[in-house]
Amino acid sequence: MHHANQCLNCAHHLETEDKFCPECGQAAKTHPRITMHHISHEVVHAVAHADKGFFHLIRALATQPGTTIKEYLSGKHKKYFSPFSFFFIVLGIYVLSNSILRPFDSVTTTSTTYTKDGKTYTQKYPSKKQQEKFNKISARVATAMNFMNTRTNIVLCISTPFIALIMFLLYRRKLFYAEQLVIMTFVNGFLNLLSIFIFTPLMYFAKGTHFYMVLVMAMMLTHLVYIAIVYHSILNLSATIKGYIQATLTALAGLIGWIILSFTLIFLYIMWGVLF
Repeated sequence: MHHANQCLNCAHHLETEDKFCPECGQAAKTHPRITMHHISHEVVHAVAHADKGFFHLIRALATQPGTTIKEYLSGKHKKYFSPFSFFFIVLGIYVLSNSILRPFDSVTTTSTTYTKDGKTYTQKYPSKKQQEKFNKISARVATAMNFMNTRTNIVLCISTPFIALIMFLLYRRKLFYAEQLVIMTFVNGFLNLLSIFIFTPLMYFAKGTHFYMVLVMAMMLTHLVYIAIVYHSILNLSATIKGYIQATLTALAGLIGWIILSFTLIFLYIMWGVLF
């Protein structure tokens, strides 16, 4: 490294004692050429820096999520990794893991699949019109499941601002919508991380078994509890039964709102091919 006479980023003059550019904040000491050592240093610094690194944020969201988010909302941005950078990094990993493991694949239903009364769908719906309708619905189910596996980024980029909107409507006198959006960005980023390392692999191995639905319910319960913990702290609710109930109902409102919206859209598409 060498100390430049002027900032290589904005060309502002630098004094010998300057450690950072007073104009743009870039370090005064820089590598004259980019080398593999420089790249490795930058990667380690960006991801694992003790002050505001990626892993520091994960640890903070795992141990003190409410306090962490409250500090960020209060203006302590330098202390933490950017919530939006965190969200999109995790989102990229989540999309990749879902594309490989495909945890949302359903059991394929065909015309030879047996119904509860022991008949195949062809026997139960003998008319050509009924079979054509059944085949269209089956194809749409497969398309919807493929979308959930390969387009998780779209789903989460819709769910995060939507749940934030519900929270804003509930507490519009306490928090701006932008603040609610930051909260849900932190929350969904961390919950997606849990899905990547815990729920997605387990759901992959449990596909086609009764344990699959147990995992789905466990994942939803985890979301409910985590969001409740976060809002209990952010809203400064009392450590009483009433306070915990309010936090739980708040989390429940956000999740139910999203479930209703997403299931309605999926149902309309599967039954009638309605696209939005």
